[in-house]
Amino acid sequence: MNKHAPILGAAVIGLALAGLSLLLAGASQAAGTASGTLFVSPGGSGTACSQAAPCSLQTALAQAHDGDTLYLAEGTYTGTGTAVITLTKSITLYGGWDGTTTTPVARDPDAHPTLLDGEGQRRVVYITGTIAPVLDGLVITHGNAVGLGGFSSYDAGGGIYVHQADVLIRNCTIISNAVQGGTGGGIVFIKSNGRLEASRVISNTATWGGGMRAISKSPTIRHSRFQGNTAHFGGGLYLMWSSATVEGNRFRDNEATTSSGGAIFLSGDSSTIVGNRIVGNRGSYGGGIGVASGSPAVISGNTILSNTAGRQGGGIIIQYNDARLYNNVIAHNEAQEEGAGVYIGNASPVLLHNTIAQNGGGDGAGVHVGTGAGVALTNTILVSHTVGITVATGSTATLEGTLWGSGAWANGADWGGDGAIVTGTVNLWGDPAFADPAGGDYHIGPGSAAVDAGVDAGVTTDVDGDPRPVGAAPDLGADEFQYKTYLPLVLDGP
Repeated sequence: MNKHAPILGAAVIGLALAGLSLLLAGASQAAGTASGTLFVSPGGSGTACSQAAPCSLQTALAQAHDGDTLYLAEGTYTGTGTAVITLTKSITLYGGWDGTTTTPVARDPDAHPTLLDGEGQRRVVYITGTIAPVLDGLVITHGNAVGLGGFSSYDAGGGIYVHQADVLIRNCTIISNAVQGGTGGGIVFIKSNGRLEASRVISNTATWGGGMRAISKSPTIRHSRFQGNTAHFGGGLYLMWSSATVEGNRFRDNEATTSSGGAIFLSGDSSTIVGNRIVGNRGSYGGGIGVASGSPAVISGNTILSNTAGRQGGGIIIQYNDARLYNNVIAHNEAQEEGAGVYIGNASPVLLHNTIAQNGGGDGAGVHVGTGAGVALTNTILVSHTVGITVATGSTATLEGTLWGSGAWANGADWGGDGAIVTGTVNLWGDPAFADPAGGDYHIGPGSAAVDAGVDAGVTTDVDGDPRPVGAAPDLGADEFQYKTYLPLVLDGP
């Protein structure tokens, strides 16, 4: 398996749609016409809703029945009232139709963008009921849910509002939507097992969950990009009371302006956060991820790089949640006060096979164990910090299998603080031999002191999903070394 690493560069955000093709693999699609297929164009009229005589979007929605498909021609669709469109049926909306009257139907959402535009005056899409609609290849923009309510006493869902429905949002761009003083600037899922896949969530704003908020049930958020979203809590994504799966996404340049979770915030939550790239986000607490309360969350196989916290937890902060973290790379993060890499308070998480390196700022601690906390760390690379781990009075840290670094990779002090620290039987001081740390690649090389140095912690794969152990014992840290052919570094662009 080839391994790639990001080159950290400036985030580029804009309304341009040229990059959409990166998410729309095989965007040019063909589909034959069939019963239950309706065609729409911005200037459509009449009631035929045929390929030869498309109708308006509202006419097609009124005619559609469960299971029907609507093809929306390129152009901009606006509306009146509180939403551009309201969905109460299990129908499919395809954007990107080229508008031609010949069959088969041709779609290319990149070449023929279909915009649903709230004009800053209304929500864009409102979905409610026990239905399963599909949105595919649409641009959802300029939605505004201020004054529209939707969750408790708060406004919700500037771009897309979903209540109960098991919606599939695929190959869409949700951009520049807002709900100031409310929740879910781009998207809100409430009591929904909905799915967001292969989409872009960009430059949306709210008080809670700038890009998206999911409240209860088990939604899935996969292979999407969250970029430039802003909120007080959960700049990119806010999960609450849910058991969501958040897998294979990219979070970049999102911000929690006054509180926790620049990229992702979990509250009362037991979600699984796996295989994500979390780079260059900011928060007062938890520049990358903020975890607060709930059943144990699982955070595995993530790359958490160059995030910044104004106070605690440059990479991640964990409070009141006994989370399980394994196979994560947590590096080059900063916190102005405590826990440059990881901050733990009033919680007892378990950390297995993590690489924690080169985090700085504030107390310069790779891991800061604060008040009322206990943590177990097994098979950890913990290198190049002012202090590797610091533990507050009354708190505890139990370590087994630790590479503390040496030479340029040595910590100023390996441990400190007035709390209880048990370092275990396996402690090594050596070179981790990272592949290209300056370029964000923390895979280990053949000369690494971490190779075959760990203990059996029950973790059978590494950060890339490769099997472990390969040798006589598992390697320390997130990566299990194997001889491979490496591809060139790939730019982690917008």
